[in-house]
Amino acid sequence: MNNFEVIIGIEIHLELNTKTKFFSPSPIDFEAEANTLVHPIDLGYPGTLPRVNKQAIINGIKLAKALNMTIDSEIHFDRKNYFYPDLPKGFQITQQFRPIGKNGSLVLYIDDESVKIDIERIHLEEDTARQYIKENEIWYDFNRAGIPLIEIVTRPTIKSSKQASSYIDEIRKIALLLEISDARMDRGSLRADINVSLRPYGSDKLGTKVEIKNLNSLNNVKKAIDLEIKDQFQKLINNQEIIQVTKRFNEKDQVLETMRKKESTINYMYFPEPNIPIIKLEQDFIDKVQINELPNEKKLRYQKANINKIYINLLINDPKLSKYFDKINYDDKEKISNIFFSEIVALANKQNRHATDLNIKASDIEDLLKELEQGNISGKHLKKLIPLLVDNQKEIKELLEENKMILISDQSYLRAKILEIIEANSKIVEEYNQRAEKVTKFILGSLMSQTNGQANPVVSSKLVKEILEEKFK
Repeated sequence: MNNFEVIIGIEIHLELNTKTKFFSPSPIDFEAEANTLVHPIDLGYPGTLPRVNKQAIINGIKLAKALNMTIDSEIHFDRKNYFYPDLPKGFQITQQFRPIGKNGSLVLYIDDESVKIDIERIHLEEDTARQYIKENEIWYDFNRAGIPLIEIVTRPTIKSSKQASSYIDEIRKIALLLEISDARMDRGSLRADINVSLRPYGSDKLGTKVEIKNLNSLNNVKKAIDLEIKDQFQKLINNQEIIQVTKRFNEKDQVLETMRKKESTINYMYFPEPNIPIIKLEQDFIDKVQINELPNEKKLRYQKANINKIYINLLINDPKLSKYFDKINYDDKEKISNIFFSEIVALANKQNRHATDLNIKASDIEDLLKELEQGNISGKHLKKLIPLLVDNQKEIKELLEENKMILISDQSYLRAKILEIIEANSKIVEEYNQRAEKVTKFILGSLMSQTNGQANPVVSSKLVKEILEEKFK
């Protein structure tokens, strides 16, 4: 392998999470029964005219900004003409000549090293119908036809399977944080086509590329690329021809299978879409499109707060969770992250729910932490109280009083109780000089028992120590 350089280019198709399709009013619902969300525009019926979904354009601008791209001041659509059963119109509306974004980049951090990925273009287009197998027959679900897509095309500058999977994962995270797609590979809302080739080091000429499709996970992306690199390397060292083909990854057998040979470049006879006029984007409109904090920015902010690496990854991969976490106004982010994940997220996991579905108010968590800081409750109390915050409508003080969880910090009261325990257990207490720790624990345990666990442990420990040291000095 040392004699050859790996060259990888990636095309990602990202389904946008708009409420309706790109050019028709048909709603979008992944869970809907097949072929129940189809409009005549989706099927290209005569007399139907497309109407552009504004939110899809806005989502395209968001992604272009996140990828540091030059945004076109005009939106142009084109027809890509070809026949296939999943495309009933006989053409796909896309952006061949004037993509919405050009010349972008994305910096990845892999093993503490930065890697810059050059992105050639992103363009908007409509999705095709979904093909699936049912009872040994090929079926088509046109619910997917017309859903808005963004295609993201890199330059052929990716050098390894690790870089490739990291890049796709970063695009997935960006899409989630921008709230433009659910970016699920398992559902097909994020699909990646990988082009792999090898060339001798020092050569400017690209080798024959092989395209890989049917990748439904990041793990499979890495496996498929490594298999293809190995296959091409073996052919090159044995002076065998590499044929330009499209392959798919067989997950069951963990092998690559050839789908079809690419004999020549297909002529799609692109031409401007006649039914959609050019849309001019005013600079003011582009400027008003705001983007959320990006994954690397969020990661850096959490790292500066000393949040656990595992928690950071969970927060970055779940924008809903990170938005909830960030609502909790508490200075010590490290401390609150430990409580948040060990108590709230753990409770949600036990109930097979998302943490946000527990309806625990951020303000209740803040108030509970204030009570802990002020010594009004203990750490044990906090653990018991978290489940009581689910759907809670009461004030925290009221909740504490109802459940008798307010700690007793009155030193006069606690001192009197401690002296009573010492007097009632003089025989045990007299062993203090020989067994100080045992006697101290006994008194504290008795105090907790008599106060139903409400004696402030910090104040109580201090008082017991003072009283015993005074008694046996």
